Amino acid sequence: MKRLLALIATLVFIFISTPLAQASTTVILTEPTHRQINGLFIDDELAASLAIDGRLGQLVFNPPTGTRTWIIDPALIEEVAAMSKEYTLTSGVAGIGQLFAKSWLAQLNADIRFANVTAMAYGNPSAYWVNRLSPHEVNYVLSISRSRLDALLARTIATPAKYQSRSKFAIAPSEIAAINDAASNFSQTASYVDPISIDTYRLALIKILNPDLTKDRRAYLIRDLTAAAFAQIHLVHLSPGKFTVTSTHQKLPITLTNGFPNEIKVNLSVIPNNFKVEIGDLPQISIPGKSKIQIMVPITVLTSGASELTMEITNTNGDVLGDPITYPIALAVISPVATWFTTGAAIVLFIAATIQSIRRIRRRQR
Repeated sequence: MKRLLALIATLVFIFISTPLAQASTTVILTEPTHRQINGLFIDDELAASLAIDGRLGQLVFNPPTGTRTWIIDPALIEEVAAMSKEYTLTSGVAGIGQLFAKSWLAQLNADIRFANVTAMAYGNPSAYWVNRLSPHEVNYVLSISRSRLDALLARTIATPAKYQSRSKFAIAPSEIAAINDAASNFSQTASYVDPISIDTYRLALIKILNPDLTKDRRAYLIRDLTAAAFAQIHLVHLSPGKFTVTSTHQKLPITLTNGFPNEIKVNLSVIPNNFKVEIGDLPQISIPGKSKIQIMVPITVLTSGASELTMEITNTNGDVLGDPITYPIALAVISPVATWFTTGAAIVLFIAATIQSIRRIRRRQR
């Protein structure tokens, strides 16, 4: 009887304890971005969330009991790590979140020391919008999410198997066009920048697709992304000018600027607006990093008057860098035909004058 009771007690204990041992709570740490593409914080709302009584603070300082699985957004950890140092908001005001960020990171590291941790897709974007706007980035985002969280937490992290969100929130057609234009501009200059900067631009676009961003904040970030892309593609540009040409064959000095840190190779396209000038051949141009060079554009003047040359810089794929510049040209040149006509007229006048002089001499001799 005693053995039977002991067996029943053991079975009851196993029955009760097994579900508890197997129970696991998932803790998700993510937050829409609070930074511009250049890393400056737009506001200090993240600091409030990291406080002990804040949303993210509660998850870390007062986590659920029992076994926990953590799903962590590397973009959030990057922003908290940046906040743990002295920082300034875009308004110029000093940030107040440094101590909050340090305490939160220390507690998080203690919480996850022996726990299962999986990386979330960077910035927690909507899979729907990533597939629609950047389908080629789907796997890249998952891969870089793991590698970045590995480095941030100094431990091996599981690669996310999927995106957490598939939200189909609305984005205006004009904003979609702006995102696509910015992505195109970054792509055209990708070979001129270092891989870290390329990742920054690619991931800035991905963070815009977080479903929890407010409409106004998303619009702000799209404008910031567009401005950064515009500034980057204009790091290579032409200096304006105007010319007066006084000879049939002349070379025009044109200044090109390369604002990238590395040497780049580009082509210069020159298109006249009329048939008064012809353009000679131009070789591919190499511009050292952070420098200006002057090249000589050969032209042949066919007739005098006025003309314009529209020039644009293109990369080796034919993509336009910077803005096209139109150079006004005053053609103060006497053409070969005009020269022949003038010379011929002078000869005729000289002959006529000579004949007239001979006639006068003969009349006097009579």
